[in-house]
Amino acid sequence: MNKETVTPTVRREVKRVKFVVMLEKDLQDDEVICPHCHGTGLAISENVYGIKDDITHIGIQFPFKRQAITFCNHCCNGVLKKCPSCGKAIGRFDRECKCEGAEEARQKELYKKNCKKFEKAAKITEAEAWEKYRCLYIDNIDEYVFDTQGIEDRIEEYELDKSELRVYATEEYNLSLDATDVATNACEELHEDAFDNCDIEGLQKLLDEWCEKQDGTASFLPDYKIGVILDAD
Repeated sequence: MNKETVTPTVRREVKRVKFVVMLEKDLQDDEVICPHCHGTGLAISENVYGIKDDITHIGIQFPFKRQAITFCNHCCNGVLKKCPSCGKAIGRFDRECKCEGAEEARQKELYKKNCKKFEKAAKITEAEAWEKYRCLYIDNIDEYVFDTQGIEDRIEEYELDKSELRVYATEEYNLSLDATDVATNACEELHEDAFDNCDIEGLQKLLDEWCEKQDGTASFLPDYKIGVILDAD
């Protein structure tokens, strides 16, 4: 026997709520009243929901609502920060404004930060750097170079001022394999004393010799503790 589908009966009532309040806001120079809630910090939430067995709104998942007053999701207590460049309000969940002036200010601040970091680094000459390191890092363009010519090529390609380049030494990381790990994995399916009968020292020597030949795997990271003073033209 088929169960009869019952269409729920729903009515909509509108309740007008009217109240007047005076809100005081102590604002700093970089703050403005939220334009969405006009400083109240409140908003109307739809609170949508569905009703089981309802067939009157086919294709609409949640056709019903129970509106209520909730907190405004655009601001914090009715107040927003404003962009010092364009003066527009910055959204509650936006860390910074995306306007051209704000982006320019961010780049200037980043430049100052990077210059200060370079000033604090210990300094070595370019000649000393190439004697000790295979690779140097140009912070201005986030690129690695492997000889003096590489630096000159980047200066020409990016039209850089050599005196303003922030060049750092690098930390080199090479391929390495641990004989104990290799032997342990290889002996997993063997008898319980198999690992004890392995020549770990001999295997490590072979692995080290093999790794030394894999020059193409060398990787580098900037060493921000050591800055490089480039030779004058």
